[in-house]
Amino acid sequence: MRRPLAWALALTLAGCAGMEGTPQAGSGHREGRRSRATSAPRVTRDPAATGAWDGVQTRVRRGESPAVLADAQRDASAAEAAGEHAAASFAHAAAAYAALRLSRLDVVVRESRAAIREADQAGDWPGRQLYTARSHRFIAIALRHLGRPPEEAERELQAALTAGLVANAGRPHVGIVSNVKSSLGILAAARGDYAAATKYGEDVVEALERSLHQARLRTNPQRNMSAQRQLAAAELNLADIYQRAGRVDDTERLAKAGLGNAKAVGAPDFETKAHATLAFVARKRGDPRGPTLYAEALEAARRTSQVSLQVSLHSGLAQLHADAGRPAEALESARRAMDLVESIRGRLQEADLRSSFFEGKQELYQNSVRLALQLGQAGEGFALAERSRARAFLDLLGTHTALSKGSTQALAAEDLRLRARLAAARAGDLVEDEEGETAVGAGAIAAAERAYADFLNAVRAASPEQASLMSVEPVTLAEVQALLEEGTTLLEYLVTPNEVVVWVVDRSRSELVRIRVPRAAVLNDVRAFRKAIADLAPAAEVERRAEALHRQLVAPVRAHVRGDRVVVVPHDVLHYLPFAALRSPQGRWLIEDWRLSTVPSASVLKYLGGKGSAARGPAVAIGNPELGPDFSLRFAEREAQAVADAFPGARVFVRGAATEREAKTLAPTASVLHFATHAELDEKDPLASALLLVGGGGEDGRLEVRELFRLDLNARLVVLSACETGLGQLSRGDELVGLQRAFLYAGTPAVVTTLWKVDDRASFVLMRRFYEALASNGPAEALRRAQRASLAEQSHPFFWAAFSLAGHPG
Repeated sequence: MRRPLAWALALTLAGCAGMEGTPQAGSGHREGRRSRATSAPRVTRDPAATGAWDGVQTRVRRGESPAVLADAQRDASAAEAAGEHAAASFAHAAAAYAALRLSRLDVVVRESRAAIREADQAGDWPGRQLYTARSHRFIAIALRHLGRPPEEAERELQAALTAGLVANAGRPHVGIVSNVKSSLGILAAARGDYAAATKYGEDVVEALERSLHQARLRTNPQRNMSAQRQLAAAELNLADIYQRAGRVDDTERLAKAGLGNAKAVGAPDFETKAHATLAFVARKRGDPRGPTLYAEALEAARRTSQVSLQVSLHSGLAQLHADAGRPAEALESARRAMDLVESIRGRLQEADLRSSFFEGKQELYQNSVRLALQLGQAGEGFALAERSRARAFLDLLGTHTALSKGSTQALAAEDLRLRARLAAARAGDLVEDEEGETAVGAGAIAAAERAYADFLNAVRAASPEQASLMSVEPVTLAEVQALLEEGTTLLEYLVTPNEVVVWVVDRSRSELVRIRVPRAAVLNDVRAFRKAIADLAPAAEVERRAEALHRQLVAPVRAHVRGDRVVVVPHDVLHYLPFAALRSPQGRWLIEDWRLSTVPSASVLKYLGGKGSAARGPAVAIGNPELGPDFSLRFAEREAQAVADAFPGARVFVRGAATEREAKTLAPTASVLHFATHAELDEKDPLASALLLVGGGGEDGRLEVRELFRLDLNARLVVLSACETGLGQLSRGDELVGLQRAFLYAGTPAVVTTLWKVDDRASFVLMRRFYEALASNGPAEALRRAQRASLAEQSHPFFWAAFSLAGHPG
């Protein structure tokens, strides 16, 4: 079943505030300057017995999350230094709780794990299971909002439940168990298991209603207030579950119940969430008050500094406007949601967390493209598509802006310093300005943001490409047209859930083509085609699948392509598609009709001009390194020799001489750089993907992507005749990060890579032909001639279609 918020950003944090731990920005920043001496450590020696956690919650609910985070982190350090493990566990858990409210999701994970570690080291103390349970739950919430696989969050919640069941002197802790079960319900709803989600949510509400009844019978005002607050949160969680399940009446009923209890205990964050849910109900019913309710909920969310809730509200308002036929207003709301998403993402310091967080938000970008196209703004849609690619690329790079070379190393170091300062300011820490003065609060944040903006402007002037590794720098449609040579056509694909959008761009015009084929169908067809190739399926089957994909993806745009030079910008699963091996109804492979190249994004074209023109050294070929008998590539040596035959004076290194050290030493001066070796893809950490060479001389033999980004190349061409060198981590809106992107950044304008494990002998034959043709042709035409010659002898794409050119077509 589709979720009720069909295209709204999947960052709904229903019922999260307080109980579920809504990530949100704190309010109440303390203004002005202060001395470090005013923040002396306060070590709580017996946190389980002092009720200190209530104080933490009260401060956070008042909007003091930045100060709580800073104080808790200082207390944790002091407690650890004193060997007070229980106090350290408490302080780390408090820091995690505050960080959750600030959307500092990576900090949540780090501080929570520290709390669990310190609780274990403290041994048998009253709060051990309590803080262990809280911390596991905080981790689960952070992982869910980061878009991590659901099983990761579920493992943490089960650990939290186990601890919570014995956290009250060996008995269940009602509040903790209720919180954990509510979180399990939200998680089940997120994966579409509404039956399980509803049972979790309804059981929790019933249990807390009983608890509230008992508190009232005992005339315990403090317990009554706590129970009513917990019930409000549980009711709002259940309203969220009903909302996801499409049960509009039940959603309204629980939201109103939660609103009543939230007002009774004075919980403005809960009230805001309730109003947001009621705005959703109005939209689903077509209630004309919908826009007003959304506006009121947005104002309340801003007032209570609930950033993630604002994202959901802007997304919902965009859907409301779209449903009402107001695409301009819808696009404006979607833009505001995008800005907020990127502000949350900007606070994440760990690369894998930034990537997974952004991956789940691609639907927002894609629907913004759809709205722009609905308004007839094809150029705006193109810019939004490029923005999503650039954003995904930066998320995969993470904090690795030190991936720089030569004169840009100082810029990268300054980037790291300024971003650390900005993160500290946003966390409420004391920060120094450029004059050495310390400050905290909104003033410190504004100063840090100004300093970073000024720095980026300086980087753009000194090295636009380095700036592209630090911030979103998408190209416009007009800029792309100016970059394309006469007779060259660019095809930029965007794969969305329901259609494939293609911009067909040349120097003088642009066309938009919308292909009504869902992503699921494209994904299945590409996978089946690749499998047929890899399995050396009969020619008839391969040709049938090649023609079907041509009919889907190429036939609709062919009439708009002028000339035979085509640059493809793939997207999503299309990064894995050998376009050269698609086949027309006339029985011609696409490589027979077009001179093909690819680029990870159109924005990359800005940085290719002028590259590869300064090399003065000979060609360098490295082949068949000694990696053991299982990795021997006997034809790779002959392939390296083919380079020497094509380029007199070339330097050839094979077997034991094919070292990483030689590659790094000679690469900066090589005019052509050829690798005939194995490659290793690391999808979890794309920057660790590597070419495998011989180690020694201080090198481990793995020439990794992160090392390639630091090289300063001048080669006009790099050839990676290795297994799967064209592949990198694939995300739903990605700019492909792999060896090819690293070499393009390092200084070469063109890279030949492979899309699957290539046959050793077939690779040698094709590469020999390639270099023969390269003597009088550019790399795209040389590769085309080599592939056409190979297919004339062996038409099966397995033997020739793996190779593709990334970069300037030449």
